[in-house]
Amino acid sequence: MQIVAKYSRSVTSSNLKDDAHHHSTEALAAVALSSALGSNLFRVKYANDATEYNSLLEKWREIVKKKSIIRSWPDDISTRKVARISLEYWLDDICRTCKGRGHLPIVDVDKVLSDDPCPCCNGTTKKPIEAHNRIIDYVTDMVKSLENMALYSGDQATKKLSCEFDFIV
Repeated sequence: MQIVAKYSRSVTSSNLKDDAHHHSTEALAAVALSSALGSNLFRVKYANDATEYNSLLEKWREIVKKKSIIRSWPDDISTRKVARISLEYWLDDICRTCKGRGHLPIVDVDKVLSDDPCPCCNGTTKKPIEAHNRIIDYVTDMVKSLENMALYSGDQATKKLSCEFDFIV
């Protein structure tokens, strides 16, 4: 099971016992230990914890500011704006037209999708990034950074959980 699914199931669990039959807390602990920002990313995106949003945004603004210095962005690019737009997009990137399926349903046929990709997202399942042309490349780059940070945190959490797997040779 993917770490996101385990994490989401743990967050919505009504029983957080940690015994031979209940392991919900393991995914929560693994994600919390993966990285400080990773924990916030998971809480806001996968646990729908809006109370962590402001903290996440502030941490992300600092990271974007540092990246802008390292990458020599022009002075007229607002790092605060790039940080806000990229984080908001990453948190809600599902195409609204196809609802993240990549294809539209066939008219009057229940639960059957067309073979043609969604015209809005071209089958990617993600909505297009909306930003001014001057900053779109910076926003896109920061969205990729967020995706990489989430993947890294998920990978670290999975490694922490790997001791529970029995590998038979």
